[in-house]
Amino acid sequence: MARIRDLATALMTVAAVLAPMAPGKVLAATTYDVISDVRIPMSDGVLLDSDEYVPTTGCPCPTILVQTPYRKSGAGVSEGNTIFPSNGYAMIVADVRGTGSSEGMWDSFGAREQQDSVALVQRAASRPFSNGVVGLSGVSYSAINQFLTVEQPGTQAVKAIFPIVPMSDAYRDVTWAGGNTDFGFIPLWLGLVNGLALIPAQDALSEPRIALNAESQHALDVAEFAGPALLDATLGGYEMMLPSALQTFPEQAYDGPFYRLRSPIRNISRVTVPTFIVGGTYDLFQRGEPILFRGLKLSTARKKLMIGPWYHTSAGNGLTADDGSNPVYDTKGNLLPSLNNLQLAWFDRWLKGISNGIDAFPAVETYYLGAGKWAPDTKYLSATPGSGTSLYAGSLAPAADGGNTTVTLPWIPLDGTCSRSTTQWTAGLVSGIATCENDSRPSELLATTFTTPPFTAPYAISGPIDATIWISSTAADTQVIATLSDVAPDGASSQITAGTLVASLRALTVTACGAVVADCSLYANGQLIEPWHPYTHASQSALTPGVPTRLEIEIFPTSAVIEPGHSLRLTIATGDFPHETSTLSTETSSLGVDTLYLGAGYPSSIYLGTVSPPPAS
Repeated sequence: MARIRDLATALMTVAAVLAPMAPGKVLAATTYDVISDVRIPMSDGVLLDSDEYVPTTGCPCPTILVQTPYRKSGAGVSEGNTIFPSNGYAMIVADVRGTGSSEGMWDSFGAREQQDSVALVQRAASRPFSNGVVGLSGVSYSAINQFLTVEQPGTQAVKAIFPIVPMSDAYRDVTWAGGNTDFGFIPLWLGLVNGLALIPAQDALSEPRIALNAESQHALDVAEFAGPALLDATLGGYEMMLPSALQTFPEQAYDGPFYRLRSPIRNISRVTVPTFIVGGTYDLFQRGEPILFRGLKLSTARKKLMIGPWYHTSAGNGLTADDGSNPVYDTKGNLLPSLNNLQLAWFDRWLKGISNGIDAFPAVETYYLGAGKWAPDTKYLSATPGSGTSLYAGSLAPAADGGNTTVTLPWIPLDGTCSRSTTQWTAGLVSGIATCENDSRPSELLATTFTTPPFTAPYAISGPIDATIWISSTAADTQVIATLSDVAPDGASSQITAGTLVASLRALTVTACGAVVADCSLYANGQLIEPWHPYTHASQSALTPGVPTRLEIEIFPTSAVIEPGHSLRLTIATGDFPHETSTLSTETSSLGVDTLYLGAGYPSSIYLGTVSPPPAS
């Protein structure tokens, strides 16, 4: 398996960073009271439910705000992290509109919810226990809305945020996979939020009228938001054939106003407060976390990125314990603290003004710090036989073949089930259960593979990856999944990262990224390394059957080391189920046989950002 490394391999000694705190240890010395079910009125009369955690001494004090759809307490995720009130911070945990015990209709980061976030910040700053200074914390949904909150005017009280596994782009990061529906996570997630919302409000006995109103709204919301959104997305292009009255969310299968409103990257330039982002190599938002970091116009003292070998539900696992026990060190010998300790140090610095050294914590890029310089490497898909037992087993070579070769690629949309993809795109919930999490060979049987010879020295890859694939089809459309894997000496093929593209949505935005990081493609020395596809109905263009067509496939960024004796494999397939499924319009347009092209005339290849020399072991 590729040795996926925490990108913080060059962190300074944490004992100095967290001074005057004990190294890697949460203080947890302050007692606190909990005031449950504090109802907060919004400007339209909707009441949001919240819990307040107030230290018994030391306040007025900075206040941490958490906004969650997973229930503030009781049954559910319960995101109130008591490290904050235990360490001298007040905390407010609120159920967002239409979820948990709050009234209203939920529409997932919609305009009204974003307006609510401003009111919640102002409420947090004005409570008697608050000194007017606010920090935002939380995981996943509660990380995403940290960005959406501070991007709104009227949130000046927020002085720092600590988003753990946040999303950058609602369309590209998770809801859609190269133009296909993300079927592995989205239905599961919608079911979770709506299921938790149907549990009776926590103050149902004391406030029966409010609770009944909230529960009736939550029940109606399934039919008004989640149901129609899923239906319109599933229909794909066919949704436009419905009468306009039935098009609840027009063009839901394409990127547009719905997703842009909910995408923090669209207004990332408005984020001016210190921001510490935590991401994961196998996170749902693997793609977007480095882009968010890149888009922040902050000094290196005020923005940080830490990415570990984590799924969405396991962020922070394996780091040093809160109490400092079981210390974990990076390859430089530096201690890696728990996420709780990092949060406390971050907020102590920016909310309390304590000079604890956290601002000197390295701003971690999407490559190995201190490991050397970028050394771009392009490998070409070659007809030279390679290892593997797939339908076609070619090799990855340093140059394109002199002649041209075609490879038949059958359309098998249900391929991919037996792979790490299933674990990643169910948020890590089946980790340790899925038998193919660390060996994708069963899925590779129905695909084509291209494998390097075993490496004789460590080969490090880091950053964005682009696959240029030449393909044709007997149909008007198809979808291509490109997967990178580490092949062990015993043949086990462990997935590192992957990318997808629906061929009809292949249009490429050639504008180079600069100060703006959306609606642009990323280049390095003139080489495309992170393609941006518009994914709009207007940009969609059918394939001409039988004509070779170039696809630029965005493979999500990663960092990995392929050890000596191991090989790097690129797998080209037409399915990645249950992670992704075609829309109805794509499905009916893809009933054909695909042809993959190799060689000088159609140089299918993959661009890799390598690090030379690789990080020390």
